[in-house]
Amino acid sequence: MFKSLNRIRAAFAQASKRRRTTRELNELPAEIKKDIGWPHQSDQADEIRLPF
Repeated sequence: MFKSLNRIRAAFAQASKRRRTTRELNELPAEIKKDIGWPHQSDQADEIRLPF
């Protein structure tokens, strides 16, 4: 039971980190996003939020 809870907690932590990174990248100027190949926000609408 505790292994399952730890996996769920780790999945939430990873999803939170991914959202924070995505938010920070989306806040960059358009020129920098283009240089690093970061897609437009509309292209990310199909992304699954949580891994379970």
